[in-house]
Amino acid sequence: MAKKKDTLKDLNDFMKNQSTDSKSEDQDYLSKKPTQLAEVEALKDEIKKMDELAEGSLSENEIASFIQKVADAHNISSRQVLYRVCEKVLEDVKDREAADIMLENMVLYLKHQDLLLEKLKS
Repeated sequence: MAKKKDTLKDLNDFMKNQSTDSKSEDQDYLSKKPTQLAEVEALKDEIKKMDELAEGSLSENEIASFIQKVADAHNISSRQVLYRVCEKVLEDVKDREAADIMLENMVLYLKHQDLLLEKLKS
């Protein structure tokens, strides 16, 4: 009959034979700075495309100031306008993902929470 192997005993023997100075080697490795960074041209092109605006489009700052103007014109908080904008954008999303549904639920919660707090204050 074949002799059964004792895996734990083999592992214990193996661990005893390992060097104990590996922790210092790990620390040396972790403290090193990278010597060469990878150039990723595809990502650079994507970032440039995101920075360039299409004809007639608005920047984030222009959108934020427009939201503030609408809020001031209707005498409501800018958060409420932002929540409505988020709802409209999420309605137009074709391929909805889990993150879109979570964002929509959060917007609904915040919108109603904000309205509730405004009513309680007045």
